Amino acid sequence: MISYELPPFRPPSEAHSLLVRAQRGCPWGRCTFCGQRNVMSFELRPLAEVKQDIRSMKEVADSLTAAAQEAGLSHRLEEVARYHGILWLTNEGVKSAFLGDSNAIIIPVKDLVEILRTLYEAFPTLERVTSYARAHTILRKQPEELKALREAGLTRFHVGMETGDDELLAYIDKGVDSEGMIKAGRKALEFGFELSEYIMPGLGGQERWEQHARGSARVLSAIGPHFIRLRSLGLNPNTELGRRHQAGEFHLQTLEGLLVEVRLLVSSLECHSELVSSDFASNFYLGGAEGRLPEDQAHILEALDHHLARVRARGTGDATVRVADPHELPQD
Repeated sequence: MISYELPPFRPPSEAHSLLVRAQRGCPWGRCTFCGQRNVMSFELRPLAEVKQDIRSMKEVADSLTAAAQEAGLSHRLEEVARYHGILWLTNEGVKSAFLGDSNAIIIPVKDLVEILRTLYEAFPTLERVTSYARAHTILRKQPEELKALREAGLTRFHVGMETGDDELLAYIDKGVDSEGMIKAGRKALEFGFELSEYIMPGLGGQERWEQHARGSARVLSAIGPHFIRLRSLGLNPNTELGRRHQAGEFHLQTLEGLLVEVRLLVSSLECHSELVSSDFASNFYLGGAEGRLPEDQAHILEALDHHLARVRARGTGDATVRVADPHELPQD
C-alpha cells in the first residue's frame, strides 16, 4: 500500500503543489494569534522517512501516468489525476512542490539539500519548490547555507511577517522585530529566493490599526518582496489573542475599519511587488483590490474606495468582523 504524510496546512498559492511533510509543527509555537499553537509538538522527521514519502509520491505519479496511457488519455493526464484526488500532477508532470510544515528551512542544511536532490530526481519537471520560513531562521542561516539551498533548488520563501510595527510584533510574540524582518527579507532576496510576505489586516484591532498599517508599509517598502499577501485575522477563541479579546483587552476591527486600514497600507507602499488579496477566504471584503505595485496602486485604491462606499451606505461599519482561522479554512 502506498502511503505518505501530508502537511496539515500550506499557503493557498500552493494548492496544486506536491506537498512534502519535511518537519512537523512549528519550532516557535508562541504567536498569540495562531490556532496551531500548542496543538502539535515540533519535530524533525527522519531523513529516510521524508525520502521514502517522495518515492511513494513518484509511485503514485507513475501509476497514474501508466493508467492514462493504457486508456489512451495521456493528453488528459491532469484530469485523470484530479479524478483520483491528485492535484499536483499535470500533463507535463509535476511543476511545483511545497515543503511543510511551518519552517522547513530549520532542517539541517545537509539534510534539506538531500531532500531537494531526491525531489528533483523523482520529478525532473519541477520548476518551483517553496517553504514557509521564519524571519528569525533566515537571519541565523550562514551565507553558504542559503547559497547551498538556493543552488539545490529551493526557490521561494513564504514568510509570515504579519505586521511591521514593533509594538504589535511584541504583542503577538512573533520573536523578531521590524529590523529583523527587513534584514531577513533582504537577505533572502540577496541569495536569489523569491519572497512572499504575509500581512494580517485586523491584527492591530481597533486600538493599533494605524500603526499596524504604517509600520507594515514601511517594512515592506524597505524589503520590496516579490509578493505581498494579505491574510486577514481569523480570531480563534482558543488562542491567546482570542482570550484577550474575550477579556476586553483586544477589540476586533470593524468591516469599515479593515477597509480603511488596508487602504492606508496600500497608499503607503513604495515598492515593486504584487499585492495579492484573493488567496484567503477571510479577505472576502477585498474583492478586486489586488495587482502590481506601483502601476496598479490607483486601481487598488479605487476598488477599496468602492467597497468602503458600499459598507458606509449599508450602515454596517460598526459590525465587527469574525472570520475563520486561516488554518481552519478548506485546503483546496
